[in-house]
Amino acid sequence: MEEAYGNLNAAYLQIKGMVVIEGFYALIAGFVITTFVFKLVGIIKEMTNEGKGFNARHFYELGREYIFCIGLICIMPVLLGTLETVLAYGADELMNGDITDIAVNGIDTLKWSLISGTVGSLFGVAYDYIMLLFLCTRYLILLLLEIISPIAIACLYNKDTRSSFYTWVKQMLGCYMLYPGFILASVFSDLIVTNYVLQRSWSVLLMVIFSFLLKLTMLGTVKATVNKWL
Repeated sequence: MEEAYGNLNAAYLQIKGMVVIEGFYALIAGFVITTFVFKLVGIIKEMTNEGKGFNARHFYELGREYIFCIGLICIMPVLLGTLETVLAYGADELMNGDITDIAVNGIDTLKWSLISGTVGSLFGVAYDYIMLLFLCTRYLILLLLEIISPIAIACLYNKDTRSSFYTWVKQMLGCYMLYPGFILASVFSDLIVTNYVLQRSWSVLLMVIFSFLLKLTMLGTVKATVNKWL
């Protein structure tokens, strides 16, 4: 999956840049920010009506939650986009090998090289498809969470709705645990095959099957662990 993660990230950024997605996010963010601005204006009017005049420190103490929410809503798209780009770059740098390379490593005869190459290619394509499916699902979840982020952040300043904000944060953390989890599972399984399986007198076919099943098991473990944590 050479540069596949960078390509997935490019698709994610392209979807984020679509007029419909940006317009929907801007609509929600605009509504929430406008509500906060009216709240801040109300605080200023309340201060001036009491005859104390405008006090910047007092204004900040009363309105800091609203100011924090406005700032967080404004930087959220840029923050998430930058973080996704960094994660995709790191994944492309780490994921250099595949099942086929591991299978043919150390095989000298042409016959077994052809067999391992053929079988490894089939399992490699299957694993790449499954990995792609996992990552695409994760990106879809991220996009949905990002679209509703202004509403989730707005829930922070109200005690009655604060639990909704914490639920959103947990979902975001879970979504960001999946990405490094998937990459670590794939890299770790490759290292296990390289440092353990290749040192055994196993047949080539058994090596390839074991590597494939090991990767799938670790991917499932990551997904189950994140789901349990949430």
